[in-house]
Amino acid sequence: MFFKNSLFLLCTVFVFSESSFVDNLGKCKINDGECEKDLIQSVIRDIAKTGVPELGIPTIDPIAINNISLAILNVIDITMIEGTAKGVKDCIVNKFVTKIEEGRAFMELTCDISIKGHYKVFSNSPLVKTLAGGDTVTGDGNGKVKIDKLYLKIDFDFDVHKKNGDLYIRCKNDKLKYTYEIKGKMTFFADSLYIGKQEASKLVTGVLNENWQMLFASFGTPFMDKAMDILYSFLHKFFDTVPAKHYILDDLSAYAHE
Repeated sequence: MFFKNSLFLLCTVFVFSESSFVDNLGKCKINDGECEKDLIQSVIRDIAKTGVPELGIPTIDPIAINNISLAILNVIDITMIEGTAKGVKDCIVNKFVTKIEEGRAFMELTCDISIKGHYKVFSNSPLVKTLAGGDTVTGDGNGKVKIDKLYLKIDFDFDVHKKNGDLYIRCKNDKLKYTYEIKGKMTFFADSLYIGKQEASKLVTGVLNENWQMLFASFGTPFMDKAMDILYSFLHKFFDTVPAKHYILDDLSAYAHE
C-alpha cells in the first residue's frame, strides 16, 4: 500500500485550493523534470504526517492497511487484518520526466518501508506441507516486514482534455506500467506462527529471512498489482477534478482533446 501513496503524491502536487499549502507551491513548465521532481519531493516532506484536510488529502505516513488479502501462487493465503505502513514521507524522488508531445511521464523513487500489524496466514499446499514436515502452516498474530531501499520506476500515459472550458490532465490506467527492485533487503518478524500445533515463529521467520529474495519474486507482483489498483483511484480523483492551469505554467491548448 505504500506504493499507491507514493504515486498519489504526484497527484497531490497538482491539486488547487485556497489553502496556504497549495498557494505556496511553485508552478512548473510541463517538460521541466527537475522542477517537477523538486516539487514532488517538497510535497512528500510537507504533507506526509498532516495531510491537507481542506483538500480532502489524508495523511500518507502512516498508511492504514486493513483487510487486504493475497493468495500467493495458490500456495499460501495471507491477510493483513489491521496494520500500517510507514516510510513514505522519507521516499526520495530520484527522477521525474514529462514528455507532453508523447503524452508520457516517468518517475523513479527510492523508499524504506515498514509494514506491521495483525495478520493471518494459512497454507495446506503440498509444497508447504513438504517443507513443514507434512503439517499445515497457520498464523494469527502480530507481524512486521521491513523493506530497505525499494526502488520504483513508474511509466504512465496521459492526455489533455477540455471540460467545462478548462484543460485537465487525464491519466490512462491501461497504459500505466511499473517495475520494482529491492536494492537493500527485506526482513520479517512475526509471532503466533504454527506448524501443525507447534509454535514455530522463530523457525519460520528464520527461513523467510534467509530466502527473502525468492519470496519477494513470488509475492511481490500480486502485492504491487493490488496497490496499483488503489493508486489509480487517487490519480483519477485528483487529475480529473483539478484544471491544469493551477499547476502547469504552459498553455496546453495545442495538446487538448474534447
